[in-house]
Amino acid sequence: VVAAAASGLCLVVAFWLTEIPEPRRGEQIATLQSLSGDVWFMKNSRASGKAASGQPFVAGEALRVGSEGAAQLVFANGSSMSLSADSFLWFVAAEDVAGTRVHLDCGAADIETASQVRAKPLVITTEQARLTAPGTRFRLYAGDRDSRVELEEGNAQFERQCDGRRVELAAGQFAVANAEPAEPLVAETLPTAWRLRQTLYRAGTRLAFSHDGSTLAIAHGNRVKLWDVATGEPQRQVKSDTGGFHNLAFVPADDAVLAVGESGEVLYWPLRMDAPVFSKIEPPSGEWRRCDVSADGQWFARTSDLDSGHLPIWRVDDGGALVFVRSIPMKMSAVAIAATPLGPHVMASNLNGTTVVWNGATGGETARYRLRSQLHVIAMSADGRYWAGYGAATGLLVNDMVSGAQHTLWPSESAGVNRLRFSLDGRELLAAMADGLVRGWSTEGGEATFVLSTGDTRISDLAVSDDGRNLATVGDKCTVKLWKREGDGHATP
Repeated sequence: VVAAAASGLCLVVAFWLTEIPEPRRGEQIATLQSLSGDVWFMKNSRASGKAASGQPFVAGEALRVGSEGAAQLVFANGSSMSLSADSFLWFVAAEDVAGTRVHLDCGAADIETASQVRAKPLVITTEQARLTAPGTRFRLYAGDRDSRVELEEGNAQFERQCDGRRVELAAGQFAVANAEPAEPLVAETLPTAWRLRQTLYRAGTRLAFSHDGSTLAIAHGNRVKLWDVATGEPQRQVKSDTGGFHNLAFVPADDAVLAVGESGEVLYWPLRMDAPVFSKIEPPSGEWRRCDVSADGQWFARTSDLDSGHLPIWRVDDGGALVFVRSIPMKMSAVAIAATPLGPHVMASNLNGTTVVWNGATGGETARYRLRSQLHVIAMSADGRYWAGYGAATGLLVNDMVSGAQHTLWPSESAGVNRLRFSLDGRELLAAMADGLVRGWSTEGGEATFVLSTGDTRISDLAVSDDGRNLATVGDKCTVKLWKREGDGHATP
């Protein structure tokens, strides 16, 4: 009873501490420097229309970033902030004796504060925390249950709203604050493991490493191009006259590249030949929705927009012949497939949150999960043991189908997940994040293995080599970056 009362009091205190005061007109706090996607200006808690570059903000106003948007702000005191998708920021007060104050209601922000006089720092609050950071660079995530700060440069003071407990952060550390006074508030080391090797500008949107890690295949619209990983130089390319490609894989021994397009185009390119083999698959009716290709390029599955549901599975034989295996009846969106030692295993998420795993060879159901929401992004490990998924209400989950253990790795209220990949041995899960970061976790215990700041505002795709030592990311304007892992190339939970 005492603990429950303390928790309730904590929430009440947090509410009053973060309540937005009456606006003080005329005191400009920040200017919207640039934006992309849907970004809305709000005034007096009401939407006032689309925001525009150069727009000033005063106390009492707010900025909301849509699910595909981003916004860059410059503050009057010289600080800067980049808001990622699904973020909401209140402008609380202009600079006064307490400093410049803003409130991140939800979402994620990259912030670089000016070297201000310590008496008037930039103060950022969330529902659970208060951050005072003069002359620093950091990331801040705000969710319904907790807030997280990751410090890249300088020093900062992170305070929990409910009990006033504080922790001092230095560069390379992070802390998480929630609304529970009994939980510790500590600074921990932020793991990192990658260094940038090559940057390929406007290179493409989808990626796959050859199994020996020496070649990277990149799809850009209706073209597939091969690049040398060591030098970053282009090698060869092929082009389709029908449509773009959204899934790539190298077949065993790197004899060929398989590419599948969103409209049903299939490209099979034996690397000993200049010309690829083209095929096309058609849905019984309607349109294709999502597709996934196994890591060995020998299987792929698709979902369609049919109300009755339709999940066809194909095998890719030598020479690129497509063999239809079976169709599983279920209305689904996201799909993942793995070529396990026991045959293909297929995972798909229903629109109502039901997620099912099948044995693709027999069509038999092997597992069924009832989740709080649909999983928009899913993946399976190569051996079929682990699956991972990200949903609007579930956050990022990883599930061990052998032990039954499940871990929540990342909350849904802050930065979204655009793509998931497992390492070949299944020990590590990698996520391409909507805020420009790549994160890794141990699949066994759920511990973070690394956090990589790519310098892009969002990451839409990633690929990791079989030995775990090479990583490729797709960021802003189709920029592909190649990264080399320091150490032994394996996850270190």
